Amino acid sequence: MYHFSYVIAKNKDPHGYTVVTIKNSEGKQQHALLLKRNGSNFEGITVEGVAYNKYLADDTVPKGQQLIEFTFQKNAWGSMDQAIDFYENTYKNTNNAIAKDIIWENYRRNLWSIVKEGTSGNTITLHWSNISGAGGSFNQFVKNNDGTTVITFFDGNVGYPNHPTERYTVRNSDYKVIKTEDLFQQ
Repeated sequence: MYHFSYVIAKNKDPHGYTVVTIKNSEGKQQHALLLKRNGSNFEGITVEGVAYNKYLADDTVPKGQQLIEFTFQKNAWGSMDQAIDFYENTYKNTNNAIAKDIIWENYRRNLWSIVKEGTSGNTITLHWSNISGAGGSFNQFVKNNDGTTVITFFDGNVGYPNHPTERYTVRNSDYKVIKTEDLFQQ
């Protein structure tokens, strides 16, 4: 019914919370989610209505509000940028044969986008558009518990998700390709 916008504070509040302010497309029903690290997890407190206005006025964190606990999967991707950094570092490692396959003058970081249908848990799928905007390729990153990430390439837009072309197993610690599979012939 509404489109919501989210604003994340650049600095923590006096209580150590990072504040995510949420409002609908009409600017009404503003509320906030206060986030704070709790050990290896995060806790969140929702602040709405009168409690939201009081929080804005004097930073009072309300008692008895909904408490949400977030538990993160150990090998989950933190963001699309994290996966892009992994890709770039793998190609920048000159010990990898694939390092010679990229022409950095033709590469633009802002041409990546996330593929929601191929992303969950320890798997993130990204689409890289050609500079012209036509075509591109898909890349799927799967973090494993053994300290490696598997990158599967799908050349061309028609290749995803059923026709992968190459797969690389990369050691996370130094971005070294330790296994290469040619899937195009399979």
